[in-house]
Amino acid sequence: MKNSFCSIAVFAISIFSLSMGNILLKLGMDRYAVMTANGMPAWTALLKLPALNLGVLLMLVQFGCTITLFKWGWEATVVIPVMGLSYVAMGFISRWMLGEVVTPGRWLGILLITLGVFLVARSSGSIPVR
Repeated sequence: MKNSFCSIAVFAISIFSLSMGNILLKLGMDRYAVMTANGMPAWTALLKLPALNLGVLLMLVQFGCTITLFKWGWEATVVIPVMGLSYVAMGFISRWMLGEVVTPGRWLGILLITLGVFLVARSSGSIPVR
C-alpha cells in the first residue's frame, strides 16, 4: 500500500495521460484522414503520425496507472469515477488545442461530473488498507 501522496500523484498522472492521450488521438486521426484521402496507404499513414503514436503511448500510461491503483487496493467504484476529472481537462484542452467550442451545456455537464467525483471521493473514506 502506498501513501496518499503517491496515490494522488498516480491519479494525477492517470488523468493527465487520459486527457492528453485522447487529444493526441483526435489530432492524429484528423491528420490520418487527410493522408489516406490523398492516397497514402493506411499503415504508412499510421506509422508517420507522431501525435497518434504518442496518444497511444499516453493511453498505455493511463492503463498502467489504473492497474497500479487497483494493485494498491483502491476500489473500482472510486478509481473509475475519479478518472471522470479528465472531462474537466478535456474541456479546457479541447478548446485550447483543438479550437472546439465548449457550450455552457457541456460546462454544466462537466460541473455535474466533477460534483459526482467529489461525492464518490468523499464516500471512500481513507486510503485502502490491506
